[in-house]
Amino acid sequence: MRNLILIAGLCLCFSLTSQADSWEQALESKNATLNLHWYTSIPFVYHNQKGELIGLEYELMEAFGQYLRNEHQINVALNWKEDISFFNILKRIKNTAAPNDLGVSAFSITEERKTYLQYTDSYLPDITVLVSSQGTPIVRQLEDVNQLMENMAAITIKGTIYETFLIEMREDLNISFEIQYIESDENVLDHISRSDRMFGFIDLPIYLMWIKEGKDLTRQNFFTVRGIGYGFILSPSSDWNIPFNAFLANPKYKTKIADIMSKYLGSELYQFIDNSYDREQLGTYILTKEKEIQLALIRNANLKLEEEENFKRILILGIGISLVFLFIILYLFYHNQKTTKLIIDQKDQIESQQKDIRQKNEQLINRNAQLVTLNEDKNNLVNILAHDLRSPLSHILGLSSIMTSNLKDISDENKDYLDKIGNAAKHMNQMIEKILNTDSLDSGHKMILKEQVNVDQLIDDLSTRYNTLATNKDIQLSVIKPQPSLTIETDHMLLYLILENLISNAVKFSPPYTKITLEIEQSKDKTHFKITDQGPGFSEEDKLLVFNRFQKLSARPTGNESSTGLGLSIVKKYTKDLGGHVWLDSTSEKGSTFIVSLDS
Repeated sequence: MRNLILIAGLCLCFSLTSQADSWEQALESKNATLNLHWYTSIPFVYHNQKGELIGLEYELMEAFGQYLRNEHQINVALNWKEDISFFNILKRIKNTAAPNDLGVSAFSITEERKTYLQYTDSYLPDITVLVSSQGTPIVRQLEDVNQLMENMAAITIKGTIYETFLIEMREDLNISFEIQYIESDENVLDHISRSDRMFGFIDLPIYLMWIKEGKDLTRQNFFTVRGIGYGFILSPSSDWNIPFNAFLANPKYKTKIADIMSKYLGSELYQFIDNSYDREQLGTYILTKEKEIQLALIRNANLKLEEEENFKRILILGIGISLVFLFIILYLFYHNQKTTKLIIDQKDQIESQQKDIRQKNEQLINRNAQLVTLNEDKNNLVNILAHDLRSPLSHILGLSSIMTSNLKDISDENKDYLDKIGNAAKHMNQMIEKILNTDSLDSGHKMILKEQVNVDQLIDDLSTRYNTLATNKDIQLSVIKPQPSLTIETDHMLLYLILENLISNAVKFSPPYTKITLEIEQSKDKTHFKITDQGPGFSEEDKLLVFNRFQKLSARPTGNESSTGLGLSIVKKYTKDLGGHVWLDSTSEKGSTFIVSLDS
């Protein structure tokens, strides 16, 4: 007797457990658990980059839980269970005896599935379109289908309505084509876009979101299918469709549902899909929407181009302003140099005229103090202006580099403009460095940054820069480089300034119809840079003074160019800083050769 009571109790417990979590019991207990079986279907339900579960169906079920708490005071727990495939969810819900098991993965409502499943009411119209690879022709008559799909393959997901439509199309039209299957979490449109011989069915919202992103495929208007709609699936014995259908019909939550759909589909696309279901000319209505999206993309592209043009104009204006500041600095620098030279000459004249040694010493001390103050004022002014100019120059260089790297669709002409802007800013920066060389020479500060320098590229940059100046004076600039390409370890900027000063002097002091040669030779452990001209050469007296600072020699520029007397002293100092040697081989009236020797 005791065993019979125990067995009866176990049966009663099993009966209560098997019937747990039905809607009817939830109304009594005010607690329920819904097992939501899902598989990735973007934008319906999926994981974002942070691993969080999101999607319009996810938020729809969250809103349903809120509805149950607010309207029926039922505390419901949503138990999300990721399945292995879309097809497996259909199989699981078909065979389950649990009333609280639901399938959540963009399930289309079909009459065939209704024979073994139960659906909630539709929460979104179900319209399916056939798309093919970009560039495939659009079928105008059904008789052309065989010709279109010859040697083409269809892409679909096992167990979906997409697969059903393809099989029905193949049977109804008596055509033969291969069907290739992909995983449920893969995108049919991605596979079609990667080939020129693919086609397949896809939901209209997903297709419209695809072309709104600027992507392109061919839609076949003949094969647009109007379904019953999207709904959640339940076992035939479940009664949870009752509260869910009431939730969809509740006026207080319709706005919430519309907001969820608009969040993932876009307000414009959601309204379009919601209004298109009952249209008689559905294909024409969709075609009109496609054209609207394409025109919007064109307008956005034009606006982006206009913004880029405005940015370019602002950048060019900034460069122009920077050039004005640079010219002002140059004027002040050369004016100060002239004033300093004049003061030095006046000092020498005063020294020679003074007979009283005591008075002369006092005057010299006073004059020197004045010179020091003037020189400090000059250096401070130049440094301040150069420092302030470097900031906008760095900004220009940074902006031009960012634009060149980020703008993928930039035209060759605009890229050339950006390169020219960057090069102009670099040259302006080098000119500032050259102006500040006087301070560098005074301070004796030495900072060498050694790196691998491609000599061919450096020589090409120099010859390109000075070829125009030489041509304007009818001077031929020739370059002789070793083969193969030569690379040495040295400071790129200092070597550039050394050769730039030597080439600049050669062009400046050479007469028309002569030749300047830049030759690079490499021995076992040395690299020699030779700059040879056919200019006036150097006298024996000039040779003794050639590398002194502010030294004006007997030769004069042939094109009325200016000369500060600093260039060769800079060459001497920088060559020494690099651990090399520089010397002159010249005879008066027979040209000159400057040789710079560096360790290889």
